[in-house]
Formats: sequence, structure tokens, C-alpha cells
Amino acid sequence: MQNIFIGFILIFLDFNLNLGNSQIGLIPDFIGYIVMIKGLLEMAQESQLFMKVAPFAKGMAIYTGILYLMDLFGVSSSLGALAYILGIASTIISLYISYYIVMGIKETEERHSAFLNGDSLKSMWTILAVLSIAVYITLLLPALAILCIIISFAVAIFFLVAFSKSKNLYYDMKNQY
Repeated sequence: MQNIFIGFILIFLDFNLNLGNSQIGLIPDFIGYIVMIKGLLEMAQESQLFMKVAPFAKGMAIYTGILYLMDLFGVSSSLGALAYILGIASTIISLYISYYIVMGIKETEERHSAFLNGDSLKSMWTILAVLSIAVYITLLLPALAILCIIISFAVAIFFLVAFSKSKNLYYDMKNQY
């Protein structure tokens, strides 16, 4: 759980340094996916849903690694509308991965008859998913897009807090055995 949590932090929190056409990601997403994969493999005994998304996380590690290099060498700025499409695809796959992680936690919760904050986590994920999609829809209206991005960032923080609570409850449950 700890590695999945750290992976989420590295993926959700983006800080970039722009130098002309080049962009250096200070916290590269591909590192977050690599850490997440380790956590998914560790949690495989709790739910097969964690293993179900591991190949997608591996794909995203490669994909975001390539995007990182493209940003670093300034190639991304010349992609135009393709960058928008790649961003949407990345968001959809990321939401897919996070959904199955949340559902894996809910399944673990049911399997052990323990409270792991699954319902709250799923609610946060739903809000995050809606806002993630809204960001792309509102890009045509910059003021609204900025508002959606700010709210989306706040909801991502709330999701991380809810996930942290689930993680802590999971470790408390495991320590009782």
C-alpha cells in the first residue's frame, strides 16, 4: 500500500521547469508508475484487481518516460493537437488504473470484513474523474479551465489524504493478525 501511495503522490503532483521549448519534470510520472507497480505486485495477494492493472501501470511507466524525454528535448511543443489527444489518453488510462486500485481496496475491505475507507476513497475518485474530464472539456474557455485545474488539484490532494487513511487502516488491520 505504501508504494502505491508514493506512486500516486509522484503521479498527481507535477512540478515542471520550463526552459524555452524544453520542459523538465522535477517529479517524473514514470518514477511514480514504477513505484506503483512495486506496490501493485505486493498487494496482489489481497485482490486480483491489483494485478489486473499492473500491465497498464507498466505501459504508463514507458509512455510517461517517453513523454518525459519528449518534453526534455522540446519535441512535445511541436505536437499541437496530438499533445491534447495524448493527454486525454493518458488521463483515461490513469483513471482506469486508479479506479481498479480503489476497487481492489474495496474488495480487500470486504474480504477481511474490515473498514478501509473504501467508500470515501471511491467517492473522491469519482469526483477526481469528473474533474479530470472537465479540465479537457473546458480548455476552450481558459478562465473556466483554470478554475477546473485548481479544483482538480485540491480534489487530488483530498484523494491522496483518503488513500493515506486507507493505507493506514490496512496496516492496522494487518498488524492485528
